[in-house]
Amino acid sequence: MRKADVASLLRIPLLLLLVYAIAIRFNPVAVLLLLAILFVSDAADGYLTFDEKLSMRDFVHYLFEEAHVSKKRQRSRTTPPAHAAFLDIAIDRIVEYLLWLAFVVLAATPWFVLAIIFVRNSIADTLVFRKRRTFSEMHTAFGKIASSHVSRGAYAVLKAVNFAYLALVVTAGWPIVVGYALTAIVVAFSLARGAAEAYEALRHADA
Repeated sequence: MRKADVASLLRIPLLLLLVYAIAIRFNPVAVLLLLAILFVSDAADGYLTFDEKLSMRDFVHYLFEEAHVSKKRQRSRTTPPAHAAFLDIAIDRIVEYLLWLAFVVLAATPWFVLAIIFVRNSIADTLVFRKRRTFSEMHTAFGKIASSHVSRGAYAVLKAVNFAYLALVVTAGWPIVVGYALTAIVVAFSLARGAAEAYEALRHADA
């Protein structure tokens, strides 16, 4: 099994540990550390998809200077298999859904937020995957709203900040109103990106 696949699959037990720690209201610092590891591990499996040799120096560049690492990807002898991007997306969806579900159950997020995210992802994923594309293969100007490095990076950061704050709402009693505001921003951003993904798929429905 490829290192990238192992890194992807290891996110599942880490996710379950994180959800359990949040549910029992474990130490907030430890919870934030687990959350940080979870999100950094997402970047790790993406890096390993293109280069099985994990260099800490290059990985740091991957995190903070993705454009630099993209050039290295073109020189890499490692050709990612067809399933690589789809496995990564599947794990991302599991992480996202389980965290939203946990915060709904723990009364830190309204139930309809999970419903919106689930419906949005189901529609966008189906439309995109039926063309056997990944979200990095958008071509229209509107579609690139979803696929650009800026958009994907900003959304990842917003989700991480939102989940971190919601974790602090549960474990440390932080004001929930700020969590609602952050969640609203994340949902709005997610819907905008979902609309771009759907437009791209429908625009090229006959391609």
